[in-house]
Amino acid sequence: MPIPDFQTIMLPVMQSLSDGKTTKISDAITFISGLLSGWEFWLLIIACLGVVFSLWSIWHVERHIFNPIRLVFGIALILLVVCFGVSVVNAPPTSGEIEEEIRDKPITLATTLKEKLDESIYAYDYPGWAIAKELAQCSSDVYLSPFDAEEALKKRGYNSVASLNSSTLVGYISMLDDTAVIMFRGTNPTETHDWYINLSSRSQRINHGNVHAGFWNGYDSLHGQLVKVLESRKPKRVWITGHSLGGAFAVVCSYRLSSMENLEIAGVMTFGQPKVGNAAFCKHMEDTLSGRTVYFVNESDVVPRVPPSFDHFGSLVWYKGGGIRRSPPPMLAMRSGAGGGEPLPVDEFVEIPEMTEEEFEQSKQEMRSPRTVEYTPDGVPLMQSRLVLISDHDIEIYIERLK
Repeated sequence: MPIPDFQTIMLPVMQSLSDGKTTKISDAITFISGLLSGWEFWLLIIACLGVVFSLWSIWHVERHIFNPIRLVFGIALILLVVCFGVSVVNAPPTSGEIEEEIRDKPITLATTLKEKLDESIYAYDYPGWAIAKELAQCSSDVYLSPFDAEEALKKRGYNSVASLNSSTLVGYISMLDDTAVIMFRGTNPTETHDWYINLSSRSQRINHGNVHAGFWNGYDSLHGQLVKVLESRKPKRVWITGHSLGGAFAVVCSYRLSSMENLEIAGVMTFGQPKVGNAAFCKHMEDTLSGRTVYFVNESDVVPRVPPSFDHFGSLVWYKGGGIRRSPPPMLAMRSGAGGGEPLPVDEFVEIPEMTEEEFEQSKQEMRSPRTVEYTPDGVPLMQSRLVLISDHDIEIYIERLK
């Protein structure tokens, strides 16, 4: 059994403190084990040592004893950590070169909610799917209060809405006839628990590779509720979506439902989703959900580029510099959908360079830094940050880009 990471352990610890309960000694031991096993902790120690060596050298100058080697060593350690962070910020969400989407935008025929939910997608076609706009709106609705979220979903035409809750984690299952839309809320800027999950980087072994332990355990707390709802409603088509942390949960959910519950998935679309699994996991999901998974990235949004030790699967749609950039399909075969039957140009799709460990550390420092939470007129918290890296992450921006 893998040792839990710092952020995963902090979830029950924080919950225990908020409930006024005393943490058990065994929980404390597990917490310390997870802390010492994480590479982030040791990187922090290196940075602290650099500060200590630098200050020590400066203090000895006042005593007329100057050791230039000690000062240089301290500065070098600090610069090492700084460079680590800068490289994380500058790397795009995946590996490879970059190419603009050059195909003509197809005409969207689906107009009603049922037509959108009945749409069949090929993930590497032009990103003009009507269902993408609907799922992006669902990913926004889930941030509302439970009453407002249910009202918004029913107002757009869903017959029923079931909620999923565990601590600060939230999801919904909306039904229209025999089609279900599963959606998960992303990072709530007012909830410390959600940020602990986001900043995790340790993995957990599953049947088809390794996955992000924080995302896996977070979703697991909702899975039992989700399965009970699906068993009672018995949908024939299932769409799964989410923004940010909710997108990561959507990926884990798609794995659990397709590979462990043997449920047919119509498609998975995520917005600003962090990386979830290693290469083996991604290959398994590519084979299982071939052509039915799309992850959207907006400009310099840093969240889809972390953690650097994991990867994405499916079709990348990256809104960048006023254009659209894509990742290559697993097999460059024939184009489907409207105007199908045409061979795909080999250079039409390309991979994007992945984030480095140095860039990851920089983004983590940004996420951990104090932030001012602003609210809409209706009292809904908005994602705020001093850097554009997080500003590009807002779900409302994704909705605008899809228009």
